[in-house]
Amino acid sequence: MFKKLSQEFQTPFYCYDQAIIDNKINFLNNLELNFNYNFSFAIKANPNLAIINLFKQKDIGAVVVSSGELYKALRVGFKPSQIIFNGSSKNDFDLKYAVTQKICSINIENIEELKTINDYSREKGLISDIGIRINPGVNAETLSKISTGKSGDKFGIEIDQIDFDMIKNFNHINLKTLSVHIGSQITDHKKLIESYQLIINLADKLNKKGFEIQYLDFGGGFAVIDNGNQGLDFNLWSSELNSIMNHKNYKVIFEPGRFLIADSGYLVSKVDFLKKSGNKNIALLDSSMSEYVRCALYGIDPIIELIDTDQKSEKIKYDIGGGVCESSDFFIRDALLPPLKVGDIIIFKNVGAYGSSMSSNYNSRPRPLEVLFSKDEHRVIRSRDTLEDLCKNEIM
Repeated sequence: MFKKLSQEFQTPFYCYDQAIIDNKINFLNNLELNFNYNFSFAIKANPNLAIINLFKQKDIGAVVVSSGELYKALRVGFKPSQIIFNGSSKNDFDLKYAVTQKICSINIENIEELKTINDYSREKGLISDIGIRINPGVNAETLSKISTGKSGDKFGIEIDQIDFDMIKNFNHINLKTLSVHIGSQITDHKKLIESYQLIINLADKLNKKGFEIQYLDFGGGFAVIDNGNQGLDFNLWSSELNSIMNHKNYKVIFEPGRFLIADSGYLVSKVDFLKKSGNKNIALLDSSMSEYVRCALYGIDPIIELIDTDQKSEKIKYDIGGGVCESSDFFIRDALLPPLKVGDIIIFKNVGAYGSSMSSNYNSRPRPLEVLFSKDEHRVIRSRDTLEDLCKNEIM
């Protein structure tokens, strides 16, 4: 399929295998969880309308972190009751838009959000359902740049900073959700269980004080296997989760994003130039950090696949760089690969999450097209930017 697509479409482009997405959804739906729950897709991982629609069709909910993502979720056809709004720094428009759409829960991460939500809800004659994202002080022992649950992180609110009695005085909000999310790429199920247990205990305590906590939002963070690293042991995770949820009547929400979409997606690129610099062999591609920034941002080594190269040839070390004017614009250094030639196709795997969604027009590069395929069929789900697109919102 990759060879066929690379012959039909100009590189670079993103493509997604729908069968892998379906398999991930089926895997989660077949977990043996003995309580009331649902999965909601974290749209920030991939906000393409066609991708979002795949999850809606499978009765997966939506988690948004901006008014733009909320608009996309509604445009695809999600019911407001299926949408949760997170975000560490929502602006007034975000909050007011969420209030008017009457979504399932606006999960606050700053106490000051309460007054804005309450005042605007009163102005509109509404009572808004909210949640509080708790910072549990749990170190997920993942990459520091994707850790979100430690003391000192910008996400969530530490319990001792919340005056729950004060919250009761707001007449136009209804606290019905407690939320927690400690990071991404988590392989230790015990870290997740520790964070879950904390908000279960808090919900029990609050309900005894007259609150009506109905939902526990356990976030996401399930690891995607990259370069042979360990994944989450879902058997141990589900067993311990069933134990701590025994005899509890809460509805649990999970927020997988990267886990659902990452390994379905690919960035297909072409070698434009080969050069020597000192003792380095450098391959320069037609893609760059503008199309896949995670390598430069997080210091990760991507999974690479070559097509139409002699895999039996003696390997050579290459630094694989991109086309923007930044010294950090390298995908990987010292990658052992068969001898490359100009025009070779290089595929970056596990790009379904935070590939297109974090792409940019840096260096005024048109954003690539996106293709969804299923078996031998495929369709374009985002057209390539034109040069005119780069100027359409600017005023001279």
